[in-house]
Amino acid sequence: MGFGIAFLGYCFLLFHFAGFGVIAAPMLAYGFFLASKLHKKFLNASISALFMLPRAVFLLLDAFLPILGAEQSLAERFPVLDTATYLLFFLAWLCMIFFQCIAVRDIARENAHAKLEKMAMNRLYFSALFIVAACAMLFLQPVLNDSRMAALMAVLFYVVLVINLIWTHTCFVLITSEKQYEEDKKFVIEENRKAAERKAKRKK
Repeated sequence: MGFGIAFLGYCFLLFHFAGFGVIAAPMLAYGFFLASKLHKKFLNASISALFMLPRAVFLLLDAFLPILGAEQSLAERFPVLDTATYLLFFLAWLCMIFFQCIAVRDIARENAHAKLEKMAMNRLYFSALFIVAACAMLFLQPVLNDSRMAALMAVLFYVVLVINLIWTHTCFVLITSEKQYEEDKKFVIEENRKAAERKAKRKK
């Protein structure tokens, strides 16, 4: 259930630049909160997701200002706040991915699932590389003054976003299904035990 909600949160994050992060961040937080029943580090991912919210609110307000007749964008009026929320968003996203991947890695190790463990670490390294580059670009862009670099970062943003969206769905399929299978197996064993006890009592 938790991964399913987190997956929907990532879907809304696809429209992050239009302000849909105000829906995505709470959904990601709630999804990973539910997933914390499987592993406590998912709770850290949940808390990290909430720190993506300030940037989402900033972008949403920025989108509505022209409709309200504002001559300047919010980013132009408050450049420091623009930079601060930008950095906070990417750092929060990195922390969320870190805790998600570490939790999945631990679960994979507990269940001797080497492929899942490798997938978790690969997603973490790839995402971290992009996010560090995105933060560096914020400071290098005025120096480089190259719009192509900004366009490249936007493309990479969506590449990383889609990869992590698919990754979250993979977690939903592999981890949730296996956990549910174990729970169902325990339930069947318990029901069989109770049935055997009832049968034994009737014989007495």
